[in-house]
Amino acid sequence: MSRYHVSSSEGQYEKDSGEQVLANKLGIATSDEMDEAELVLLEQLYQSVFEEQFPEGQLSVAMLKSWHRRC
Repeated sequence: MSRYHVSSSEGQYEKDSGEQVLANKLGIATSDEMDEAELVLLEQLYQSVFEEQFPEGQLSVAMLKSWHRRC
C-alpha cells in the first residue's frame, strides 16, 4: 500500500521506487537515498542561511520561499 494519497500529477512515483518515493528531479528511487539527500540539502541550506547570509530584521514568506527554491 502506498504511503501517499495524491491523485494529481504530484502523486507520480519515481520509476523503480515500488511506489515509495515520489517523482523527483534527482531521480532518487529509495527512501534511504531520499533521506540522505534531504539531510545533505538541508545542511547546505542551513550553512548558507545561518552562517553566510543571515537576514537582518523579520523573516518573510518571500524569504522562506526563496530558501525553499534553492534546494
